[in-house]
Amino acid sequence: MRDFAASAGRLRVLSFGAKLLYTAFAISAIIGLLISWRLYGAAVGEGGDKVYYSGAPAMAAPATPAPAPDGDGPALELPEEATAPRVMTEQISDRKLLEVTHFHVFSVPVYVLILAHLWLLARMPSWLHTAGIAASVMTSGLHMAAPWIIRGRPGLSALMPISGIAMLVVMGIISIVPAIDMWLPRPARRAADDGGRDTPDT
Repeated sequence: MRDFAASAGRLRVLSFGAKLLYTAFAISAIIGLLISWRLYGAAVGEGGDKVYYSGAPAMAAPATPAPAPDGDGPALELPEEATAPRVMTEQISDRKLLEVTHFHVFSVPVYVLILAHLWLLARMPSWLHTAGIAASVMTSGLHMAAPWIIRGRPGLSALMPISGIAMLVVMGIISIVPAIDMWLPRPARRAADDGGRDTPDT
């Protein structure tokens, strides 16, 4: 843990292999965020968060009319399921929401932890380190809790996309910045014992 207590910028002195590894992780993290956002849109469907998470009444699709008999041909009798109105989006069940939450409670903190460590090793003011960590923890925690907060409360359904966008932006920043910082040139510093000659950090 001494690396995190020392001055920032330690990412720039990593080996080439380590930089490749961490850069690949940062890129995969960004791709995962984008896929999660796309999956979120597919899950809520046309009903949106009010229906899927909050349980607001869902709008039903128009019923499929039974085909009219053609002249003297036989009449087709379709089952009720084929002609009944179809609900466009249904509320997620308690069991499924528990399963989703269970998965995210174990995976998201690890995801945030790894990116936060890279963020702490990037060269920037300490207040930015603190702000980035606080924002990543708060937005990820709020987004995991949002489905339960808005459940049964359609008026609060906007919390789901707002927290999701906030998490997407924050986690994207703490992924991209370290990935760029580690490939920047090593900073030079004045050594007290070499007569003022610039020497790279080691």
